[in-house]
Amino acid sequence: MLDTSRVDLSTWQFAIGYWYTVSKIITKAEVIMEENKAAVEFDRELYAATIETIQDGVFVLKDEKFVLVNQAFVEMLGTTRSNILGRSFLEWVAPESIELLRSRYLLRLNGDSTPSEHELGVIHAQGDRLTVQLKSNAFKATDGSIYVVSSIRDITLQKKLIEQVKASEKELRQIIVNMPGIFYRTDAAGTVIMASPYSIEVLGYDEHEVIGQPLARFYAEPQQRAEILTKILQGQGKPVEVESLLRRRDGSTIWVATSAFARFNKDGIFTGVEGISRNITDRKNLEAKLRDMAVKDQLTSLINRFGLQEHLEAALNRAKRQKNQVSIIYIDLDDFKLVNDLYGHQMGDKYLVAFARSLQKSFRETDLCARVGGDEFVVLLDDNTLGDSIKGLLSRLNQVMSESLFLENTELSFKYSLGIATFPKHAASASELLNYADQQMYLSKKVECEL
Repeated sequence: MLDTSRVDLSTWQFAIGYWYTVSKIITKAEVIMEENKAAVEFDRELYAATIETIQDGVFVLKDEKFVLVNQAFVEMLGTTRSNILGRSFLEWVAPESIELLRSRYLLRLNGDSTPSEHELGVIHAQGDRLTVQLKSNAFKATDGSIYVVSSIRDITLQKKLIEQVKASEKELRQIIVNMPGIFYRTDAAGTVIMASPYSIEVLGYDEHEVIGQPLARFYAEPQQRAEILTKILQGQGKPVEVESLLRRRDGSTIWVATSAFARFNKDGIFTGVEGISRNITDRKNLEAKLRDMAVKDQLTSLINRFGLQEHLEAALNRAKRQKNQVSIIYIDLDDFKLVNDLYGHQMGDKYLVAFARSLQKSFRETDLCARVGGDEFVVLLDDNTLGDSIKGLLSRLNQVMSESLFLENTELSFKYSLGIATFPKHAASASELLNYADQQMYLSKKVECEL
């Protein structure tokens, strides 16, 4: 039978026994109590002081009523120690948690295995509801009394924060799902670890097919991924705007503009890339069309003066680096005005188109033909290092242009004058090269007129 004169001390002993380190102290204290009654009071104070230092709430129930509580538990409930001792624990438990608590309590008394840790709601003295995490252990004393030793931790704020995080994640997911673009995240190796559902609209793959794949797989030119990653890393974690050409599931290509940034952990180690890509194919197609219109002659489909200027500048830069030559042939149609006067402008346009086709036929695929004026044309011979090849090309030009031409049942012929200029022999810049060839062409025309 349990000695009632020692109930308070036993209660303290069982409370501290909840922690394994104190169990040794309890065993030692029992021996000391038998040998030295003077040590009993010291041990009682030791147990009390130890429990009061614990930050979690600690209490002991005897037959479901409080017989011991620490100050942390008193403060948790917002009341006084005297208002708690002797009362049933269930008075402080939220209604929805009572049944769970009772059922597990009875199961434990019967020796059944039940979780020793669970969440439940308790009621603060002012009526507020707290969510707590309870750990408990029940035992029966020799006099038949049931003791429950428990610790309790307030996790109300933690639960609220978790719910807020879940709500934020849900909102973020909704934003990502409804976003008119692909949200993605990769690891440091470039493998996709997150992707939004819009990927099926852009790439033809759903998000689950994208996740786990290397991002480079979706580039039309996989090596472009390394170039873009370099730009993103240069941003040092700040958003970088890049454009890339991707290949869809059906093999077609699509242009996307991506705002992406490099992710780093707290130690500054690169962990991957995160970004949002949007379809800009229509815009790129429009830009290409506008550029095509800006550099191409709409009648003959040859490049115009602006397009020639770009190509000529690029050719000269290459020639300077590689120490090569660049030649141009400036050609002027001699009888174009006569064709317009005799047959009208519609026939004149057809005459120009026919001449442009014959011009392209006369030269190599690597040579560039341009229409730079009404009846003026230029042929750019890039990387031409052999003077004899120009003579061969001019011979072919004469042969092609001498072929019979029939437009609207009318037989016509091409008469033209030309001038040639070569870098670096005749000029050092694009404008100087064009002027020199133009002058040579007019000199040639003048000679023909005098003859």
